[in-house]
Amino acid sequence: MNQEVKQIEQKIEDYTRFLKTLLMLSTFLYLGLIISYYLEPNGKGAIVCGLLIATVSLAGWFAALLRKWQRQLNQLME
Repeated sequence: MNQEVKQIEQKIEDYTRFLKTLLMLSTFLYLGLIISYYLEPNGKGAIVCGLLIATVSLAGWFAALLRKWQRQLNQLME
């Protein structure tokens, strides 16, 4: 049981870092999309928009996994 608790804690720690990184990347992509749209419009906005949607979706998935593992950890600790 102790081994399982450590594994879940490590997963939570790693995926929290991944989530933060994805949210930072999403912020930079959003700012890049806004800047390129207003300063120099070009045809590559769809690519950046697609990447933005992908990173936000992946961050949401990681958040759901983190919530699930946090519940598992709470159940194991009781």
